[in-house]
Amino acid sequence: MRRSNVPLLMAIFVEAMGYGAIFGLIADLQDKYHFSNIGLGLIASAAFPAALVGQLGLSRFADRGHTRQLLWIGLVTAAAGMIWFWLGSNLWEFVVARMLVGLGSGTFIPAARRIIISRSPDNPGHAISIAGAADIGGFLVGIPVAKGLETIFGSPNTPFLVLAIMLAIVGPIATLAPEPPVSEEHSGGEEIRRVFAIPMARSGLIIGTGFAVIMGTFDAVAARFLKDLNGTDAELVIVMIILAVPLVLFMPVAGKLVDRVGPIHAGTAALMFSAPLIASFGLTRNLWVIAVLGGFVALANSIVYTAGQAAVAESTNSMGLTGAGQGAYEATYATGAMCCSFIAPLLYRTNNAFPMWVTMGFLGFVAATTAWLSFKVAGGNDGSAPKGAPVPKMSTTH
Repeated sequence: MRRSNVPLLMAIFVEAMGYGAIFGLIADLQDKYHFSNIGLGLIASAAFPAALVGQLGLSRFADRGHTRQLLWIGLVTAAAGMIWFWLGSNLWEFVVARMLVGLGSGTFIPAARRIIISRSPDNPGHAISIAGAADIGGFLVGIPVAKGLETIFGSPNTPFLVLAIMLAIVGPIATLAPEPPVSEEHSGGEEIRRVFAIPMARSGLIIGTGFAVIMGTFDAVAARFLKDLNGTDAELVIVMIILAVPLVLFMPVAGKLVDRVGPIHAGTAALMFSAPLIASFGLTRNLWVIAVLGGFVALANSIVYTAGQAAVAESTNSMGLTGAGQGAYEATYATGAMCCSFIAPLLYRTNNAFPMWVTMGFLGFVAATTAWLSFKVAGGNDGSAPKGAPVPKMSTTH
């Protein structure tokens, strides 16, 4: 890992901790301020359209030489959302706060990834894996940290102030990163559409949708599913760790694997491997069997996560569309996760979870098949400059 990436990775980590804090404290905020379960849905869904503004509307400006400005906008907006969570006491305030955090993440993350990818253009999988480990790791760490701070301060609001202060410390250092070169062949105005027109990028986006299937499902029903298996609180915590930690720890290895065998090959194979395992969640009521299966799914998904983004990065980097590509990936992932988070609870039954899990496994299989066929129909070409071909000239001005 490049030392120059450390400030950016720290900012990604702390920003993601804010997401983890919301996940861990939202029920406690509901108990304190007495808003309905519909309010929970409003708060959760508020992040989606706000993040799309950053992912689809603003991320393209990173490719026009405004990466550092987007870092500032994303960090300030996310910090403002956390402060509003600290000050808020009404449902509408938490909805607005969640929108600000979502907008901040949707603006900051694609810009930060563009800088990290630009520093390792020949190894996009490894670069993506490091950024992904910081992102998902921050989310996971944010949950227990927020709960611990809540215990210390006696309020579910105060942890958000602490996280805002942490972001105010690490964020400005991250924005000192030099502006990445801008492609002289880059043309503004149609970046997102151009990303979707690149065959390899399109396959990467489909792979990302396969990753969104399982993550959206877990986000909506994992806690309910595990609790319905009658495990103790301690057992549930252990199982959740087994389900999540391998995804983070294996990610650097996954990045190197993706760079070695190619993102489309790696991503589709990992999705094919995980699909039957996901379906088999509905065949057992044994908590520890679920944990073992989930551990293998987590390892596979570390490859899926890295492969989808690496495919997009590899096919857009030389075209000066890295920021737009990462924004398109995040938007596609968010859309898929949101849809599955709505569908999964409708299919879930306490005494028979098989229909839900087999549906989600099938969707993962469909994503893998579609990504592979899309890639092969295009002749296995990445849609940009083939390896060994001249790379477009880059400029530090815009």
